[in-house]
Amino acid sequence: MKQDLCKASMLLDKVRIWLDFNELCTEDRDGAPIYLFSRADIVNDSEGNDVELYDGMKAYVFDGDLDEAGRPDALLAEGIVIGNFLGRYPDVKWLIKLKKKGDGYAYHMSDL
Repeated sequence: MKQDLCKASMLLDKVRIWLDFNELCTEDRDGAPIYLFSRADIVNDSEGNDVELYDGMKAYVFDGDLDEAGRPDALLAEGIVIGNFLGRYPDVKWLIKLKKKGDGYAYHMSDL
């Protein structure tokens, strides 16, 4: 099964996979956020290429966002893909646990 979600409509720093930053589902014991990531084993990256997900995979992710002036400024993060261990959200196969970068877990393109 393949999940066609999002090619990037904005310039990114590297090839990334779309993540809906509104789908936070839990945190690990250290406080790292864990998001719902995919219902399928194959997703598209920001350039439209197929990417097969697997447990432990490092993934660079993005979501569309705007800066204070209303200009596109992608929200970025990196994390590790993990199987859905939660016992809920039965339609979701993959989660992603974000990795801390600096003082937080997500940052904007303009921060780079």
